[in-house]
Amino acid sequence: MRRLLSFLRQSSGWALRRAQDRSSFTLIELLIVIGILAILTAAVVIILNPGELLKEARDSSRMSDLASIDKTVQLLLTQNPSVNLGTASTVYISIPDTSATCANITGLPILPSGYGYHCVTSANSTNINGTGWLPIDFTAQGIQNLSKLPLDPTNDPSQLLYYAYTPGTNGTFDAYAYMESKKYITQTAAQGSSMAAVEQGTGSNLFPPTFPSGWIKVPGNSTFGTSDFYVMQYAASQSGTLPVSNGGYPWVNISQTTSSSTCGLLGQGFHLFTNNEYQTIAWNLENNPVNWSNGTVGSGWMSRGNSDSSAAQNNASPYGTGYTDFTHLRIQQLSTGATIWDMAGNVWEWTNDTITGANEPSTATPGFAWREFPTITTWGTMTQQTAGPANNTWNSSNNIGQIYSDGTASNSTVYGFLRGGVWSYSGNAGVETLGLNSAPGNSGSSIGFRCAR
Repeated sequence: MRRLLSFLRQSSGWALRRAQDRSSFTLIELLIVIGILAILTAAVVIILNPGELLKEARDSSRMSDLASIDKTVQLLLTQNPSVNLGTASTVYISIPDTSATCANITGLPILPSGYGYHCVTSANSTNINGTGWLPIDFTAQGIQNLSKLPLDPTNDPSQLLYYAYTPGTNGTFDAYAYMESKKYITQTAAQGSSMAAVEQGTGSNLFPPTFPSGWIKVPGNSTFGTSDFYVMQYAASQSGTLPVSNGGYPWVNISQTTSSSTCGLLGQGFHLFTNNEYQTIAWNLENNPVNWSNGTVGSGWMSRGNSDSSAAQNNASPYGTGYTDFTHLRIQQLSTGATIWDMAGNVWEWTNDTITGANEPSTATPGFAWREFPTITTWGTMTQQTAGPANNTWNSSNNIGQIYSDGTASNSTVYGFLRGGVWSYSGNAGVETLGLNSAPGNSGSSIGFRCAR
């Protein structure tokens, strides 16, 4: 102990002398301090994520504005139940335009038939006398808690960030705002009729079902346990680090694992579409007469898109390269009238599912091979419904496609699901084509993906 105390006294004396011998830091010491501060700053930025915090702050303002609109309109209705709330089937938006029908604004979601947009000029947008973006005259009833109409903090149609309102009948209305932060988007999953939005008002779901350009709404199917969902109209294209649905060339050379995480970058609830969602789309298409060559379900054949060429296409042509016939039509139609591109051909598309080789559908002679769906005798852990067409007598002569699978009992390798086929598959391509021979980490120039929500 005495030796330790002696050492400490000597050390402290040396440190004091050193401090007395110099009056500044060395360059190395300054660089070390600067480096430590840079690391701490980066760590704080990563942890706090200021960009996301700003989004949350704007979303908080949106929630507050919606609550204020809801409260004020309901107060107005208690004073005058017959007050004019606007024209039904009209979507009033906070984005200004010189056209009353918002004709000069690009990027607005597509409205169902019978609905229309309404805009006012920038000078009038916050008026509370009925000439503002909300078509309600608050001054006539002496409402005191609203000095001007609120506007979305961003108010930009290209980012899908603005306020909207639509009235119903008998004093019903729906006020509506898109959210942008992960925190608030989680609140939209069980609300309203549109993705990434929150609604308030007395008329639940009065706002018409809408979706961003390039996305379509798909009716759910109890066979696959799906409710209505949204899906990209086109195979995903790349815009920086984000997937977009704009009809560009497909984003390829991407694994199933990366496809899944990439779809998640779009926000809460966005995901690589599942096999059940894929089958929901496929069966809907198969049961729509317009997608069959003879105009009757099961009569003739379906189209198989860009399936006899040498490369993937963008949306410059609705037909596969070098063709203009029904067989090579790339566009198919859902029961809702919405259209979807390249469910057959062009590039493989990952779904968010895996299976071991031993559990894959097969015949009495297992081993990787192309098989017609009606010839499958063992479905493994799948079923005819989750793997194949709505009618199991349909095959590649109907351009339904085929399945490439194994079924060997000793094959414990895990494979991802690939659907639709590629540009060069000819009769092997089809809306039901299923490839079960690529590991989730595999990628290639003919493999793409599609996101859903």
